[in-house]
Amino acid sequence: MSKGIVYWLTGLTNSGKTTIGTALFYSLKKRQENVIILDGDLLKQIMSVGLDAGYEDSDRLIRARRYAMIAKLLADQGMLVIVCTVAMFDEVREWNRENISGYIEIYVDCPDEILRFRDKKGLSMEVHRDHLPQKPDLILDNSGKVPVFELVKQIEMLSPERINDFDRDRGYWNKYYDANILDATVPSNFAMFVEKQLKPGAHIMELGCGNGRDSIYFLGKGHNIVAIDSSDNAISILNKKTGGYSNALFICDDFVSCHTLFQIPFDCIYSRFSLHAIKEEQEDEMLRNVSESLRFGGILCIEARTIHDSIYGMGEKVAKNAYILNGHFRRFIDVEEFRNKLLKLGFHISYLEEKTGFSKTNDSDPVLMRCIAQVL
Repeated sequence: MSKGIVYWLTGLTNSGKTTIGTALFYSLKKRQENVIILDGDLLKQIMSVGLDAGYEDSDRLIRARRYAMIAKLLADQGMLVIVCTVAMFDEVREWNRENISGYIEIYVDCPDEILRFRDKKGLSMEVHRDHLPQKPDLILDNSGKVPVFELVKQIEMLSPERINDFDRDRGYWNKYYDANILDATVPSNFAMFVEKQLKPGAHIMELGCGNGRDSIYFLGKGHNIVAIDSSDNAISILNKKTGGYSNALFICDDFVSCHTLFQIPFDCIYSRFSLHAIKEEQEDEMLRNVSESLRFGGILCIEARTIHDSIYGMGEKVAKNAYILNGHFRRFIDVEEFRNKLLKLGFHISYLEEKTGFSKTNDSDPVLMRCIAQVL
């Protein structure tokens, strides 16, 4: 899947956002098809069908938040999204920075005399001058001195500060699962532990299924499986291996932001060691999605290494509780912090334990957290 980008073009009314955005749209379309433009005026019409589209700050803020959420939804699915909107709200731009991977903010600047000349509708935008972007990625001078196509070139030269993290060490895991896919015959102890908590014919989503051994075990027990992993090699092999099952679907996607899949109601969402592959803010997003996807009474089942594990702190520290060791990213879980996140989301924690012995092998005995949290 290609990585999505949101080009957020903002500026005062008549500054030329739509003109520049449209030119950017057609320039990008020359090279790829997955481009969409969302103009503020058109979005306002669509979102205000049957409603009175007010112009108070509270009305504008609600619309701006919705524009941002639509842009994120599309970018998460690999689209290049161009948004042309006034949306002079710091909190919306801050939300974009924090929640949209591949976010690029462009402020279209224009002299007052030109804005007044272009103002055919008599719209006054003085109220927004106190809320101009403070740190956009690019400020475009659209006074007419520079041709539009040159302004578009400036935009196309930009790269997002933070791009989608979907790869999840894809090259590493593709090589690993090429060598280990045939070992997908014995389930983990955690899968056997969780299966005892399930009702017959449960609908399960596994986040980060790897070589598929736990999903295949659940299938063998008569459950329905949707399993997601970033390794396209592993997913390809698993789809061939389970082609005879009508109740199995293996998908190569980002298990944090696969919003379409999270619209499906599940009885169980299962994650073993996959939390290690994502950053804390991605964990927060994933947990919100999980809480909305689980049926009433459904369970979230997590097993992961904790900050008390013996390899915690080894390698290069790249974020809170996160390290790169031997070229591989791994984040460790703080159990108390994780517990509090679940409680704030309204989960009931029916089981939570941290200790060794959960996944002991001849080579290691990691300190793991096992957690089962229920939606009630």
